[in-house]
Amino acid sequence: MEDIRDLVAEFSRLHKLRASLLYRELQREELTGPQLFILRELFQQEPKKLGDLAQSVHLSNSTVSGIVDRLERDGLVVRKRDEQDRRVVWIETTERCLQLKKTKIEALNRKFYEGLEHAFAPAQLETCKEVVGILIKHLERKLEGTV
Repeated sequence: MEDIRDLVAEFSRLHKLRASLLYRELQREELTGPQLFILRELFQQEPKKLGDLAQSVHLSNSTVSGIVDRLERDGLVVRKRDEQDRRVVWIETTERCLQLKKTKIEALNRKFYEGLEHAFAPAQLETCKEVVGILIKHLERKLEGTV
């Protein structure tokens, strides 16, 4: 049991280190970690309602609203009222944000993955992918209630 805890802890550590490297690079663009977290969600699916965005990042509406305020101030997102229901607010990225993604974020990700590519022998990489796949399948079955 301890071995599996150590393995999961290492994946968590890996995620944090990757995020820290990316955040450090993006500080030059004056983006914070939470702002990048929100933008990542919007890049995956936009527009998003503020409440749905808060739920997807597991933060309160008021916290996400504050982050969106700063992103909006910096010209990276816009709030748009729903035409059918004025109480609903949609969050969308701007052209400036999409340019930032294209010129900085994607380049940083590419650089990150290219560096990792040389850290593994092909067989090691295959083993890692298999292990992660097993963990993901187990957790997905757990979420579905089949385990």
